[in-house]
Amino acid sequence: MVPLDKKNFTLLSSLFAYPAHPWLDIDELRQLVNESKYLLIRDHVQVFLDSIKERSLEQLAEQYVMTFDFSENSNLDLTSLLCPDDRKRGLVLANLKSIYHQAQLDVDSNELPDYLPMVLEFLSVADLDSSKEVLSIVGPGMEKLWEQLKNIASPYAGLLEACLVSTTSMRCSQIPATGGVS
Repeated sequence: MVPLDKKNFTLLSSLFAYPAHPWLDIDELRQLVNESKYLLIRDHVQVFLDSIKERSLEQLAEQYVMTFDFSENSNLDLTSLLCPDDRKRGLVLANLKSIYHQAQLDVDSNELPDYLPMVLEFLSVADLDSSKEVLSIVGPGMEKLWEQLKNIASPYAGLLEACLVSTTSMRCSQIPATGGVS
């Protein structure tokens, strides 16, 4: 089990964001990756960086859009992968917002609270109890997304595996029974 290192969440969140110029300083990203204490996470991120280093910004953006925006099976809104019922999903999203608010970590964003980069940013600053609560809701969606990305041989699959590895210490401890998607 990998001990908790919240810096990993910030790095992974930035890598799951839409590719843009500040995001693409590969040398800076490699330096951040090398600071990670955990070899497995470092390896997954290095493999991802190797897969994108020769690609143009336009190619990366096209791959990102094709992977996450045009597929119902591999989008970054994690509860959409689990809740086909919009009403039920709305309740789950409201629950996530409530957890964010109770943790006094209001997220000012145009994204929904189950958007993977937002979840990872939250995990980078939230306390353990709030993090476990959020993971009880979005964890199954992260696992489903990981399976989908592996099925299409996406380079993002390794990044999502790094996310799952990074959350193992939280997910393996006792997680509250309420708030999950059923």
